[in-house]
Amino acid sequence: MAIFLALAIIIQMGIMISSGLTDLDYSLRKLKYSEGSISAEQSFHGASCAKLSVFDKNRYARIYINLKDPLSIDDLDQFSMWINPQSGTGSIQIEIRLEGGEKIVSLKQRLDDMELSASQWNEVDAFDLEYKGYKSLDEVKQKLKGQKIAKIYVSYYNSGDAGVKTIAFFDYIRIGNEVISFEDLEDEDVKDGPSSATSGGLITYTITYGNNGVEPVDVIVREDYDSRTVFVSSYPQPDYATLNIWTFHDLPPGAHGQITIKMRTIKPAAKASISGSVVGRGYAFTEGMLSTEAESYMITNTVHIAAGEFNHTASAVTWIRPIVGSTLKYGEHGSGDYQASEELAFSSTAIHAKRNILADSSSASFNFTMASPLRMNGYWTGKLEAENDYRDILWRDRYHEARSLNLSYEAHIGKTLSTLETSAQVVGQLDRIAQWPDGFAESSLVGNFNLTGEARWRWANKSISPSKEWLECCPLGGDAKP
Repeated sequence: MAIFLALAIIIQMGIMISSGLTDLDYSLRKLKYSEGSISAEQSFHGASCAKLSVFDKNRYARIYINLKDPLSIDDLDQFSMWINPQSGTGSIQIEIRLEGGEKIVSLKQRLDDMELSASQWNEVDAFDLEYKGYKSLDEVKQKLKGQKIAKIYVSYYNSGDAGVKTIAFFDYIRIGNEVISFEDLEDEDVKDGPSSATSGGLITYTITYGNNGVEPVDVIVREDYDSRTVFVSSYPQPDYATLNIWTFHDLPPGAHGQITIKMRTIKPAAKASISGSVVGRGYAFTEGMLSTEAESYMITNTVHIAAGEFNHTASAVTWIRPIVGSTLKYGEHGSGDYQASEELAFSSTAIHAKRNILADSSSASFNFTMASPLRMNGYWTGKLEAENDYRDILWRDRYHEARSLNLSYEAHIGKTLSTLETSAQVVGQLDRIAQWPDGFAESSLVGNFNLTGEARWRWANKSISPSKEWLECCPLGGDAKP
């Protein structure tokens, strides 16, 4: 049991986590002389932007950017942002931190000297700035080839008079193919779902989409469902005549939205009723198993989002928990006279079996080749194993070295009620085990004996209150007469 739990934990820890519409994490902080916050007063891309306010000279406010996946400096082909100066005299400085700890810092550049228009959105390209020790960002790329960027800080300084507040809005920071627009949903996972679910249960997935471009664009969302899931509903509804495609026409720049999808996993289900009989002399071998249990498995649903030049793919992996149920195993083999009849009933929640066996041993011959025939002086061996893992019950009979076996039993194994009745006349050996919560019984018999036994286990409580739970059990036992 402990091994199974450990395995389950490992599986859940290994479940893939979807990335967001951007792989850039950012934070804004409130300090003694400055404040960074999300604001809806102005915006270039979407409904909001970052507002940096600095209250005293030579102080700064900062946008802290962490790259979830470090970017090779060789791939830094685009690094820009939009700035809207509001009041005071401000300067911008960019700091690039590499994985090894090295820092590349630009010279402070006054927005006035950069000829940025006040109260208007202006694009600033980081490749146009000068960097300490380097002539340009292109030179940084050439000299630091192969290094990876872990963090980037965008700092806004108050370069004016003491006591004069300096304010500027920042929006649409683009680093390579990643964008920060300071929107509510932009850091949400593109595809989000539960780490585990029950077999046959509902699973709710959330898809986050958006337009990271600077022009309106058609956004197309397409889902690839796992074959072991069935679509139930979604909001909004899929495109007409489809169950897995959503199209959002002319989605404005910076606009984001979500799709909620409900799926149901396919639960193993079976129902059967089997009966039969056999009579004969010779060598006989029969074996059967019925089980209401099911193994765990993993399902994967994948989403593809096409939005102009930006494309996203993400998956959600869900572990479907195993079905704990019951198992019935039975069978006989030996040589001689053999008669058997059985009635079996099976559903996804219960097993019922009624069997009658009559066997007497005698020798049997097999002639597989032209050589001397193979003679078998076979005793009879029989088994019956009823296991209810849902209630931790086990009943097991094993008959062996039997010259004569006259066996009748009826077993019912379910979540609420499990019963076993046996009647046996045996010339041979019997090993019997009965196990239930807080109880265990074991016996062995050898010789010529009659045996009857009855076991009953009933789950008597229909309430979920632990204080009222109780079980009644009669261990497998009865009369044995030599």
